[in-house]
Amino acid sequence: MMRIGKRCYVSNLAWKTSWQDLKDKFRECGTVVYANVTRDDDGRSKGWGIVEFETPDEAIAAVNTLNGTDLGGRRISVREDREDRDVKQFIEGEEGAAAPRRAPRGRGRGRGGRGTRPPVEGEPSGFQVCVQGIPWKYTWKELKELLAECGEVDRADVMTAPDGRSKGWGTVRFNTKEAANAAIEQFHGSQLEGRTLTVFLDKKA
Repeated sequence: MMRIGKRCYVSNLAWKTSWQDLKDKFRECGTVVYANVTRDDDGRSKGWGIVEFETPDEAIAAVNTLNGTDLGGRRISVREDREDRDVKQFIEGEEGAAAPRRAPRGRGRGRGGRGTRPPVEGEPSGFQVCVQGIPWKYTWKELKELLAECGEVDRADVMTAPDGRSKGWGTVRFNTKEAANAAIEQFHGSQLEGRTLTVFLDKKA
């Protein structure tokens, strides 16, 4: 199960891969605040490293979009860093370490607010899904049109980096829980323009 945390553990790195190479690769998913390739006493790479993002959402996106991709001629493995302090606090029930998700800059309003916010803070509403692995060229409009066949969409957003480039994931808010569940059933694990979609209920909306 995906947990929170800002850091990713990256293994199966090519011996020539540097921390800069790692940082450049993971910039595709967000703002990298720290990148390091672990080395032995002789300065040789141990084949693994750590990447820390500005937000947990960016780290989750990196796990879902970069795991199994090529870096330096090798297929890298990307997962959450289990030594991440935020992850440990989450496991221990101290969720206060994770900042709540805020609506992104995307302008994907479907039909305006319908009063479908969760009744209790911290509980998922069941109306909104996260969609990871969407094509890089997709905007909120394409994302909305894609999932609209499952039910009426209230809002769709695609997360973008400061330079305006897509981070490869977004959120879609439906008017009914049934439509959200239908989207998960229909699109989770499906292929779209060479990418595999990951669709799940947004537990922070």
